[in-house]
Amino acid sequence: MASHVSIINVFSSLAMTTSEVITHTINLDRYDAEGFYSLQIDLVGTGNVDVTWAISNDGENFITPADADDIFTAFGEASGPDSDGLDIASFDTPLSKYIKIIATGQGAGAITSIDCHLALQ
Repeated sequence: MASHVSIINVFSSLAMTTSEVITHTINLDRYDAEGFYSLQIDLVGTGNVDVTWAISNDGENFITPADADDIFTAFGEASGPDSDGLDIASFDTPLSKYIKIIATGQGAGAITSIDCHLALQ
């Protein structure tokens, strides 16, 4: 098992509109990653966001397995354990060279700011 945890800033204070999609691709060659992840989200605004992932071995063709769950679904400013738009979720993926984090705006409102930080081991 990896002896350390790496933190990657995925999204930093990005604004999103309804149905907008933002992505961040990470080349896992730089990290001693074993496919265990957690994603922390901090969201401000009247809209919601779905956050998913996809993986690739060639960096061009990304796949989300059919049995994969969303990291966050309809997450909004009042979501999370303290209803403050802040939460963290863990997930694992099949072995891959690249991972892409995908955020899709949902709902009638806009997202003023979304911050996401990925921890990988």
